[in-house]
Amino acid sequence: MPFHLVLPGLLWPRQALRDTAHDLALPGLSWLLGRGRIAWQAAQPLEHWLCREFGCDEGEGALPAAALRLLGEGIDPGDGIWLCVDPVHLQFEQGRPSLSSAELGITAEEMTQLETTLAPLFKALGEFRSGSPGRGYLKLKTQPQMQTLPPTAVIGRSLPLPSGRDAAQWLRLGNEAQMLLHALPLNAVREASGRPTINSLWFWGAGVLRTRGAEPADLCQFVVGSQPLLPGLAAWRGIAHAGSEDHGALLQRDQAALVVVDDLLTPTQRLDALAWREELLKIEKNWLQPLQFALRKGSLSNLRITALGDAAVLDLHLNRAAAFRFWRRALALHDLEAPS
Repeated sequence: MPFHLVLPGLLWPRQALRDTAHDLALPGLSWLLGRGRIAWQAAQPLEHWLCREFGCDEGEGALPAAALRLLGEGIDPGDGIWLCVDPVHLQFEQGRPSLSSAELGITAEEMTQLETTLAPLFKALGEFRSGSPGRGYLKLKTQPQMQTLPPTAVIGRSLPLPSGRDAAQWLRLGNEAQMLLHALPLNAVREASGRPTINSLWFWGAGVLRTRGAEPADLCQFVVGSQPLLPGLAAWRGIAHAGSEDHGALLQRDQAALVVVDDLLTPTQRLDALAWREELLKIEKNWLQPLQFALRKGSLSNLRITALGDAAVLDLHLNRAAAFRFWRRALALHDLEAPS
């Protein structure tokens, strides 16, 4: 049975990784790194990587994230042009704006207020609608010529401005939206209770969900993870999805599985080394050591581990023969030589 484990946030910059992980006991990960075949790819946001893995990317940095998220919520996006319009908290650190990693905990009632307030602003461009709490959508009349990044790629970082022919228009709309949000009663309530305000919108993921094409050669049969695009990608490909599942139960399945464990993502966004170390030790115990054991006893035919970082993406491939490569020494995570 093939198994694919995806670990966003595992790779930190080289020196930071050495400083943070040099004294961690990670025998499972070190064994896998030492016995496997390592390949490097250019850095890319998790959402872009997922869409490429499922054969759903549009090339040149474009991806139909809004349509996929809608599909995952049980709403047929049809052939419409959809854009994610997500409420966020914009903070200023050392005079620079950035997206906060704080959990906003937006309620359904607040989403209704946001929809009522924002719909008139976007009326000339299309139809604004709220989805699950924390998710907004705009059904556009035309495809915007604008490039932006998913929120996961910019949280805690210096905020990149949209680029492209229509970027100025969307920057202006964003500024107008901020003024409307500032006046909302819900933000006064949030501020009074010490919660982050909803003071901006993040535009990203515009596109049309095209007809499903040929399956990638190594497409999984079962996908696990809580990332927002996964339910839609699974539905688009016609495969099963679960938000979470115990590793023991997964390894008993006779299905090729792709599992996204994103517990390192928030500590990475916050540059919280202590939390990152704690989460990595849990992943070592709950995933990496059991996968190592399954390879050694022969119950796994192939294992692929994909680790994503700001500078590169690592792809690690192992098969049953890895258990017999006794001459290969363990390779510690902090000794990885990523391409510069």
